[in-house]
Amino acid sequence: MTQADFDRFTSLIRGVAECYGQSLSAQGVMLRFKLLARFDYAEVEKAALSVMATRKYTTMPTPADFLEHIGGGSAEDKAEVEAGKVLAAIGRHGAYTSVVFDDAVTQAVIVQAYGGWPKLCAECGVEESENWFRKNFVKAWAAYSRQGVKQFGHLPGLFEITNHGNGFYEHIDPPKPVGDPAKARAVLDAGKIPLALTEGPENMRGEIRALSGLLEAVTDAARGQ
Repeated sequence: MTQADFDRFTSLIRGVAECYGQSLSAQGVMLRFKLLARFDYAEVEKAALSVMATRKYTTMPTPADFLEHIGGGSAEDKAEVEAGKVLAAIGRHGAYTSVVFDDAVTQAVIVQAYGGWPKLCAECGVEESENWFRKNFVKAWAAYSRQGVKQFGHLPGLFEITNHGNGFYEHIDPPKPVGDPAKARAVLDAGKIPLALTEGPENMRGEIRALSGLLEAVTDAARGQ
């Protein structure tokens, strides 16, 4: 937006506030305008309508609410899509196949909240029904997304874990992409740091964790060069 959009932005944002029984000072309007000025007015207006159509709370939406909706919907909306993607991948590929999702936040949730791809596949539908999985996954994904927690690279399946543990490196197939192939490739290429087992090969439940400390060390070393 430019300064020429300020008047209609003011009408829009004060109209939103009125819908929630509140009013905004001139300073409150100006601060919101500065925060949202990098977007077109049409984007901001569309976000305002989306916020009002979906927000269940009675308090005035924050600028962060607008930013979420400008970015394609709330974190919870995106998480619902990712939960469906994960369930479809479980049915299509299963625990034995290595996978790489096109969303690094989704991979972080699978690794850090569910213990890795094989464990998630083993427990989803047994210890956790599909409905409960969706509810818990959405909550975790939204939290991870807001905190910027991501997991690059791929998620090893049981075949890869077993063959790697036995030294059969030539028998390890490339991971299957889940979602957009180009984005999945970008996630894969962005993380060449290997994953580590938290349990030995004899306990192939797929307890996997990311070597986040090593990743940070590599990043710091690169910045220092």
